[in-house]
Amino acid sequence: MCAGSALRQHYGQEHRQQYRQEYRRCLERELRRGRPGPCSDPAFGQRLRQRLRREPALLGALQEDGPGLLARGLRGRPDPVPALRGLACAFRLLELAAANLYLCPWRREFRTVQTFSGAYVHLLRPALPEADLLRSFGQLGYKQCDQHCLTISRLPPAPELVAAACGFFACQLECEILAELVQQLQPCRLRPEELLEARQVAKDTDACLEMLQQLGTQHQVDADCSDDVDLYLETPASPEDTRGEDADPPVLQRDPGGPWDVPGRPWDRCGDGECRQELLPSAGHPELDSSSSRLFLEQELGRAEDSPLTVPQEAPVLPCYQLHSCLRPGALPSYCCSTCQQLHAAACAAGQACRSRHRGQELCGEQQQRLWLQRTVVDMLLADTTGPGL
Repeated sequence: MCAGSALRQHYGQEHRQQYRQEYRRCLERELRRGRPGPCSDPAFGQRLRQRLRREPALLGALQEDGPGLLARGLRGRPDPVPALRGLACAFRLLELAAANLYLCPWRREFRTVQTFSGAYVHLLRPALPEADLLRSFGQLGYKQCDQHCLTISRLPPAPELVAAACGFFACQLECEILAELVQQLQPCRLRPEELLEARQVAKDTDACLEMLQQLGTQHQVDADCSDDVDLYLETPASPEDTRGEDADPPVLQRDPGGPWDVPGRPWDRCGDGECRQELLPSAGHPELDSSSSRLFLEQELGRAEDSPLTVPQEAPVLPCYQLHSCLRPGALPSYCCSTCQQLHAAACAAGQACRSRHRGQELCGEQQQRLWLQRTVVDMLLADTTGPGL
């Protein structure tokens, strides 16, 4: 047995059932209060976070493929910050799917996931490889019946659903811990694989940070002594150098003027707003019957004050944007019209008219385009779920 497996087995035997039982009690307590959904107990979240900080092997005990999911989600990402943000959001959706099946297994709408829906296309698929998504949903009993949907083939026993939900919750916390390490390492930038390796080798986050700082110093010395350019360490000379890459600000706050420009709102705000939405049909498929079975990842916006990821209690009201009909599913917008509150593709005639008559902004770079697209998908999901049909 390898060292990693032995550690996971040790922590699994000692702590796994303890945390899963406590997680189950959190779910059932919130259900009795009329607020079904994923874990929102800040005290439990803080205890588990602190344990993960001290004992990284606990992640593999709670979610066996957790370290692998993180590694594959971060693979090929020069900057881990936006990837960690997307992974945390994806794990939140998976946790919510598992919690819904555990708390309300009789609800037919939870038995189908539409893989062309806005949340699946714009939140899940960019964060994790498709094979990992299918395996993760398969852990919840879903099976791919065609290229457009997953359906429950066999509902797992309740303890397995609780275990899966708790494991995805632990993955979210691990994303936050890694993001803290990245922030403390700035301005040094390391490869994601170096970050993950140090996290697994070191005994706790303090030792991990020290190891990464030494590694960053060695990289800097090597760079100073070499004429070769290290793409991970060199600072781009201009914004054009990072266009089309996963570029993101060095701190975990939104850019001023960006789609989530709300004072004090941190990167993990998606845990309270974006990630608790329904997996609904996207705007590119209006012909589908909206009453068909689908996985409703229900809103819990009223629970923000109970969540450990919560920030301001009173956030400014943001305008609600829409995707113009010119944008096909998966396409990135190039222009945001503040007057019409719509996103347009580059070749859209209506978008050209908005440029000349209305106020708006060009969306430069893939990162800014994806942020605006993600924010608008959330706006549309919110508008759908507050409509008269639900």
